[in-house]
Amino acid sequence: MLKQKQLAAMLLGLAFATAAVAQPKSVAPDAATQARMKEAEDKLARAAEEEEKRAAVLKAYEEEQAERQKQLAREKEERDARRARAAYEAQCQFKSVMSDEDIARCRSVHRN
Repeated sequence: MLKQKQLAAMLLGLAFATAAVAQPKSVAPDAATQARMKEAEDKLARAAEEEEKRAAVLKAYEEEQAERQKQLAREKEERDARRARAAYEAQCQFKSVMSDEDIARCRSVHRN
């Protein structure tokens, strides 16, 4: 964002400098000077358009990266939830002899 502002300021400064140099106040511009001024203005307009395009592409890229980060966070959260569920279910192991506490734990695990 800072580079965009710096570039815009430089382009604006270039436009003012070109206009000030190409058009002295005491002398009317001739055809060649007017052509150079027109060319400079066109160049400036093209540079501004290109900068706008770059800014739009950069913004789209940043939004895409932010969305990707959100997706990765959701996937990690789902993996963590599956691991926690697996660890919870692993608490219940059926044995030939189980205490009341073991039976209650297994019921709560399989009920949920």
